[in-house]
Amino acid sequence: MANHETQSRAKLIEEIESLNATNTVDALHLAEELRTHQVELEMQNLELRETQHKLELTRDRYADLYDFAPVGYATLDLKGNIQEINLTGASQLGRERSFLVGKNFLNWVTQESLTVFFHHLEKTFSSPAKNIDEITLKVKGGGRRHISIASVAIDEETKPCSCCRTVMLDITEAKQQEQSLRQSKELLRELSAHHDTVREEERKRISREIHDELGQKLTALQLEASMLAINFGNTHPSLSEKTQSILKLIDSTMEGVRAIASDLRPAVLDLGLAAAIEWQLEDFQKRTGIVCHLSDGHSIIVAGSISTAIFRILQEALTNIARHAQATKVEVSLKKVRGIIVMKVKDNGIGITAADLKRVKKFGIAGIHERVLMLEGKFKIRGTPGTGTLLSISIPAQLEKKP
Repeated sequence: MANHETQSRAKLIEEIESLNATNTVDALHLAEELRTHQVELEMQNLELRETQHKLELTRDRYADLYDFAPVGYATLDLKGNIQEINLTGASQLGRERSFLVGKNFLNWVTQESLTVFFHHLEKTFSSPAKNIDEITLKVKGGGRRHISIASVAIDEETKPCSCCRTVMLDITEAKQQEQSLRQSKELLRELSAHHDTVREEERKRISREIHDELGQKLTALQLEASMLAINFGNTHPSLSEKTQSILKLIDSTMEGVRAIASDLRPAVLDLGLAAAIEWQLEDFQKRTGIVCHLSDGHSIIVAGSISTAIFRILQEALTNIARHAQATKVEVSLKKVRGIIVMKVKDNGIGITAADLKRVKKFGIAGIHERVLMLEGKFKIRGTPGTGTLLSISIPAQLEKKP
């Protein structure tokens, strides 16, 4: 019995020792695994810290780009309240950013731009497309800024869009330059109009002087030559022959004088626009063989300066047709509709093309266009290859006097 207990105790001791040995190995193995995991965790922490540092740098970089961009950026809600705004946008509004956040953008929109801004917000939140408009903003000191705003709604998957991103581009300087350029163009047109008026008056004066002075002297010379032939022609045959030659030369000179005077300013202009156009078409038909027809316009009465300008426009149009159109027929219509003189010139030639229209100097279209603009009118020209060209002008019968 005692022997059996001794054996059992020895076996138990052996099992305990074996279990301790196994636990020691397992413990060592577990400790090794823990050390490995610790190294891996430290490496992962290092990577996370590096990634976090990079993210912070990127965030700071984009924050700087956002704040110091050359355009204003703002986040607006449905009512136009400012949720976010960069430093450039705050500068455009003339206030500190901390003051602007939470305020309504409408507070800085001028009265005349309110409707545009309301429609801008409405379009932005009702469409996924980018919307662009121009508004004016009030700034400190009573100044104004012209702003181009472009907005797009922020896409939210879980609920309807409640905010939009808005880009604000200050175009005040461009608007000022545009206004300055417009004023310069208007001044140039006024100077050109004045130049044309002075030139027409000078043509009228020279035409009258040629017709009156030179015409009278040629008539007197013709009379003297005729009297010389009557008084001495029978007794001096050679003198009679010479006198006839002189009379023919005087007749030819008088025709030339009349033509020059007419080219400078046709006297028929004094009879009215319709009469002047009829004369011009008859003369053009004689010179070119192109059949011309005038419809309407016989009862139209306009101021002399406008009448002369329309006559010159028709002259230029007919010259273009003779040079380039290869036409055989020209139709001109002249109407007065609600205080607007409308003249259309249509030919059956080869038809002006888009490429031809770019060569305005060659076709004299620029000159016609400028004349029409000086008269505060509208100008259109349309050509169809093979069927001809239609030129249309619309000019107020009475120009408003500028203050």
